[in-house]
Amino acid sequence: MNKILSILLLTLPLLGFGQFKHKGKAGLKVVETSTQSILGRCWGYYVVFENKSNKTIDGIKWTATFTNNFGEVLGVRNGDWQSGNLISPLEPGETTEDIESNYVKGGLKIWITITKVHFVE
Repeated sequence: MNKILSILLLTLPLLGFGQFKHKGKAGLKVVETSTQSILGRCWGYYVVFENKSNKTIDGIKWTATFTNNFGEVLGVRNGDWQSGNLISPLEPGETTEDIESNYVKGGLKIWITITKVHFVE
């Protein structure tokens, strides 16, 4: 399954879908992202989420797609954020940020697709 997903993501630029966009879900929006690149290698990334729903969120899962400046996919990684003892749930209208460390050679741009949102019950 991962092999098929990788092949599809690698062919997207060839099909004219080179312009990636962040994809929110269930009222959760990606506000900002940036990569932390040193000597041509992406060692991590920073992402800011905003809760545009009317419910409190306590868990997020996403897929991060890394590209170079030509829109060529160089790697795909999964990430997640969860509230807990030290991190408060994300109330409606609030933002939260997360820093992930992932090594992707040549990954200069990042595109986030939110795959799951968990609301407080």
